[in-house]
Amino acid sequence: MDLGLKGKNAIVTGGSQGVGFAIAQGLAREGCNVALGARGKDKLEEATKELKTLSVKALSIISDFSTSEGCDNFVQEAANTLGGIDIVINNVGGMVPGNIESITDKDWQETIDRNLMSYIWTSRAAAPHLRKSNAGRVLSVSGLSGTQLLPGSWSTTITNAGIHGMTKLLANELATDNITVNAIAPGTVKTEAWMGPRADAMAKARGITSDEVRAIMAANAMLDRLAEPEEIGDVAAFLVSEKNSYMTGTVVEVCGGWGKYIG
Repeated sequence: MDLGLKGKNAIVTGGSQGVGFAIAQGLAREGCNVALGARGKDKLEEATKELKTLSVKALSIISDFSTSEGCDNFVQEAANTLGGIDIVINNVGGMVPGNIESITDKDWQETIDRNLMSYIWTSRAAAPHLRKSNAGRVLSVSGLSGTQLLPGSWSTTITNAGIHGMTKLLANELATDNITVNAIAPGTVKTEAWMGPRADAMAKARGITSDEVRAIMAANAMLDRLAEPEEIGDVAAFLVSEKNSYMTGTVVEVCGGWGKYIG
């Protein structure tokens, strides 16, 4: 199926690895040009090099998304180099495991700026460019902790719920410009984080092993496994494509059947 993404220009925050890079790959496979932003130079350059093998324009922009200035600079440099922006993928994130008493003020400020405010700042900076596009799209990556109770996930529950609220508000504001705004909530994905530090941190907080954490996450899905990164990337590509022209203000769970609630 031709998704109508060939020649479109996308920006992906936190795009050098994990789900962000999987989404960038999904877009590039459809012929979409991509600008990746992240803090680490080496991984950014490696990711950009891999995208270029798919015969699209790809650029890396070292960016600090924990500040409004960093988000603004990323958007403007991407727009200037690519010649405009049609698609915004918000994907910066990080987790501080803990409870109401253990998470510090410093942790909270850093988490909110990185996990939530970066989405707002990037979307704000990109809005004028999206209005010039004939197929403007915004897709924000959240997570299941924004819809379900996951003990120990205060830092991501609060910010993911905020992302879902932002998605509704922004979809309403940009609807008159025919710009769709959605969120995607992946389940547990076989990324560098879940195969390493994120699972390790959750294991430490729960007093179990990292393998046990991953086994618990897999068992919670109806499909009884973790997601492959490309499974998230392919759904994301559809959500920002011309084929998805009437879905907006929606949170799409790509979780292997984790969410067992009705209604």
